[in-house]
Amino acid sequence: MTIQNDIDIALPGATVNVAPGTYNEQLIINKPLTLSGPTPGIGEAVIDAAGLTAGEPTIHVLADNVTVENLTLQNGPGQGIRVGNASFPGLTGVIIRNNIIKDHDLAGVLTANSASMLIEDNTIIDNGKATGFQRVGVYLYPHGETQVRRNIIKNNFGDGIFARESNAGLLIEENEIENHNFSGITLAWDEINVTIRNNQISSCGVGALEEQGGIVIVQSMAEVITGNTIQHCNPYGIHWGWTPTSGSAPFQILIAGNIITNAAGDGIFLFSQGPGGFISPDPFPLEPDVLDNQLLDNGRAGIYISNFYYYSPGNARPKIHGNDIVGNAQFGVFNGTASEVDATDNWWGNSSGPFHPVLNPGGTGDPVSDHVLFDPWKTIPQPHAIDCLVAEKVFDQCFREEIVVKNFKIPAEFCGSGRGTDLTRISRAECSVLDSRCKIVDVSPPTNGNCRTVTLKPELEMKINLIADTPTLNTILCSFRTTVDDFFSQVQLYIPPPGVVFGSGGGPFLYSEFMNATCTCRLETPFPGEPVQTVICTTKICLILEVSAFVRLLVPHLGICMPGPCGTAPPQKETKCPPTDRLYPR
Repeated sequence: MTIQNDIDIALPGATVNVAPGTYNEQLIINKPLTLSGPTPGIGEAVIDAAGLTAGEPTIHVLADNVTVENLTLQNGPGQGIRVGNASFPGLTGVIIRNNIIKDHDLAGVLTANSASMLIEDNTIIDNGKATGFQRVGVYLYPHGETQVRRNIIKNNFGDGIFARESNAGLLIEENEIENHNFSGITLAWDEINVTIRNNQISSCGVGALEEQGGIVIVQSMAEVITGNTIQHCNPYGIHWGWTPTSGSAPFQILIAGNIITNAAGDGIFLFSQGPGGFISPDPFPLEPDVLDNQLLDNGRAGIYISNFYYYSPGNARPKIHGNDIVGNAQFGVFNGTASEVDATDNWWGNSSGPFHPVLNPGGTGDPVSDHVLFDPWKTIPQPHAIDCLVAEKVFDQCFREEIVVKNFKIPAEFCGSGRGTDLTRISRAECSVLDSRCKIVDVSPPTNGNCRTVTLKPELEMKINLIADTPTLNTILCSFRTTVDDFFSQVQLYIPPPGVVFGSGGGPFLYSEFMNATCTCRLETPFPGEPVQTVICTTKICLILEVSAFVRLLVPHLGICMPGPCGTAPPQKETKCPPTDRLYPR
């Protein structure tokens, strides 16, 4: 029995489980089903298409609502997975998840017939080994609504991801894209409605063409480009030439929060076709908001606004604010167009601002060209989180003071007449706290905003000395130990539900600790001639509580935190126990 036979006899909507092993097949899926290899740890199901029909995909999906998961696809003479064809266009509900797709002659994943797909958590490497087109990791021309998320896409011959001629919606998010000859991501020929965020892109582009680098946009539109890290690409970190051939300008084009370093040429290159050139102008100029990026150590300019691409003049007019533009070899910002570009409120590497030979000859930061408005500039660098740390995040913390008054009968076994103690001589009592603990005995279900009532049971072990004062000597007549463990306290804390944070230690965790505990005692006044029988002790305790979890954070140092008073039910009495000697409860 082959995998294809299992697919053919499966009912629509069924799951076809592929056992561990190696299979030399090319598969066609023409009904809704799930094709699933074994879960990690059980074994590997490898579909090796070496030597089979030239040009054909290893898996060809020709139906809606198909999932391909947990397989290794390799050595195919065509694509790894192709979705749709001319007879089956516009497929929907296709999920390609958690596969290894490698060493194919053409693309790792392809649709040329407007399929809608979710492509997530795959490893797509070393594809495009033949000659010709389609030699990329993920090839979308055209496509339906598609998400490409959390994949490792490396060492494919041309581009990591290539998309063209679609407006259905494309999300490219949290992928690791590395080492491609052309670009990490290319959008071409009227690709619009695209978000590119939080990807790691490195070592893309050999620099043989202008349209190479980390992210390349040609006559297309990515309305959102945020949170990406782009390193060591050639010649550009982001290259954008021309806007789409029709339509109106979007409400905003956002290029924000990216880290672009060590491009061979420019960190960001921008060009849109203005009127008066050899070709018709773009329907609207390219006017992105370039905000809060780090543009560092690039080989020509941090941002280059071109007046000449293949044709001139250019009319791109970015708004450039809040960026770190530092260490770029020739210019921080170069503007070749005739219009002034607003590049105020940026950090240029020095408090003296950017260098301009006429407008700011004393500036020692990255140089700027003419037609760049740079004043005012930032005089100190804004904090940026450049390290990913596993840290303990405090979600809520507070302190609480409790005062407990309790009567203690003097125990006869320690201080009675049988022990030779004359209790009529007692003139005063002293106490000390030997040990303290605080147990969390109950946490209520969450109320508004995940606030919960936490019930605490403090426990104290105390030592009480009964003392006889004389003019010349203070004598401890007897001592006994006792406990305070019969009262409860309630506070309110914000406690997020499990699963909302991520990190090696998990969480959240609820922690309580005594900060300090003191006590004072007095004797109950006996009847005349009677021995003292009761000691009245007042204990003051200071508790601190904390809710925390271990999370992965990119955090600049912005100060320290101190707890405020706990919310209580009923309202808390006035207290004077903030733990000023400690910042955190451990």
